[in-house]
Amino acid sequence: MSRYEDRMADYNRRTRPDSMTFGNLQELVAMHGQLHNEWLYTDVEHWNEDPLHTPIYYFSEEWLGEQEEQGLTVQNDREDILPARFAEQGVQTWLELATFEDVIDVLKQAKQPISLTMIVMALNYYYEYDAFLDYDQVASRIQAIDVLHQVAEHKQSKDI
Repeated sequence: MSRYEDRMADYNRRTRPDSMTFGNLQELVAMHGQLHNEWLYTDVEHWNEDPLHTPIYYFSEEWLGEQEEQGLTVQNDREDILPARFAEQGVQTWLELATFEDVIDVLKQAKQPISLTMIVMALNYYYEYDAFLDYDQVASRIQAIDVLHQVAEHKQSKDI
């Protein structure tokens, strides 16, 4: 099968729901490779505080257009069109689903187990710098953070 045929087969097997709510990151990760590419939305401030438990929303552009025609949408400060129920919730466009999946795929290239913490770190890096972190880069950053925590704990225990 050619690369084009592979991509078409992948495209055709993916489902295209109108909208979905993922209660947390793990639920969205579980849908990897199953949805058509659309924008993902979240409350980025809440994500920055608690990325493992922040809801993430998937809306098809067609569905959002229909909602807008029916007067069931609002526009946020960033001029994103959102369902009206999100008017005061800080929800905004976040990442395209294809980008979200690419971030995970780059981590998976190492053929090592990846954790949600690694995914969060790689997603945050991509969101901030528009660049990917590979498995080794994420693993070394996590190790550095662990060392810093150990040093801080050791210093705190000496201060007591």
